[in-house]
Amino acid sequence: MPTNNATNTPELTLNGQTFIGSTGVNPVAATLTAGVGITITNGAGSITIAGTGAGGFATVDQAGAAVTMVASTQYVANNAGLVTLTLPAVAAEGDTFRIIGKGAGGWLMAQAAGQTTHFGNLATTAGAGGSIASTNQWDGITIVCVTANTTFAIYGAQGNLTVV
Repeated sequence: MPTNNATNTPELTLNGQTFIGSTGVNPVAATLTAGVGITITNGAGSITIAGTGAGGFATVDQAGAAVTMVASTQYVANNAGLVTLTLPAVAAEGDTFRIIGKGAGGWLMAQAAGQTTHFGNLATTAGAGGSIASTNQWDGITIVCVTANTTFAIYGAQGNLTVV
């Protein structure tokens, strides 16, 4: 905001802020907010923006036996037993998920009711009975929602996967 210093010179005091405008309204000083995979450090005379994680993905070391996946998250399946990772019942077109094998127990990508996942020329059984599973410890996949809530596609895979 404008202030006057000892020499009566206008100056701005906005440590770590920038002006954000809106039609018909004067711009206001605001602090930027970080999103997934982004860090913002505000300071006197500076704003530093940096990417973290894996291409904007949050990373979860999934040591538990089961989890419902969250978009823009990669899960490192890290358990001596099977890790079941279920697609969320609500997903927007473009939501992306990753599963990376680490633990000896392997992983299984499960679906919610009404969902189908396509892998090349294969498709899972529709609904909760459909799945894709690793056959080796280090198998992995990238999953993208292509129709909101219902249809997913595997666009990156490593390993020999089992499609049910």
